[in-house]
Amino acid sequence: MPLLQRDLHEQLRTESLSLHQRIATLARGLDPEQLVRRPASKGWSVGEVLEHLCVADELYAKPLATLIHRAHFDAAAPLREWRPTRLGRFIAGALAKPRKMKAPGRMRPAPTPRNGVVEDFLTRDSRLLHRMDESRSLDWVDLRLSPPIFPMSLFKINLGDVFNIHVVHVRRHLAQMERVAGEIQ
Repeated sequence: MPLLQRDLHEQLRTESLSLHQRIATLARGLDPEQLVRRPASKGWSVGEVLEHLCVADELYAKPLATLIHRAHFDAAAPLREWRPTRLGRFIAGALAKPRKMKAPGRMRPAPTPRNGVVEDFLTRDSRLLHRMDESRSLDWVDLRLSPPIFPMSLFKINLGDVFNIHVVHVRRHLAQMERVAGEIQ
């Protein structure tokens, strides 16, 4: 069934707000030691997960802002069908699977999360939601960029893919943070 861009925007916006609130509640409820405590399974701490999400955002933020800034208003865009690119579908699909994945080298967190990592992530996440809202009258299929994990690739993802991948990525890591928080408390 075709998905209109405005419907995708509303779905992603609704889920993004919910994820944001859940992460804020979980992460702000941890003391500084709990935030950096790794689980017994030797995975990332909640702070490292948030650091990873910040690093991922740092790679996308400038190209995304440039793409949106250079785009032209298109009043009909919200009523057009949105379709993911093959690469966008692949990345979102891989992130949606619950199996363990290795983060691309450029997106691996530092051994120690930055100071204020919780608020930094929440600010970045709010900024991306703002970008999503400000671009709702741009053509999410037509506007494309190279994903930062494949910067020299000939394959590009569209603007709708960028927003969808972000939400799927945050959803994936919220589940991870909830597991870690359950282990360390």
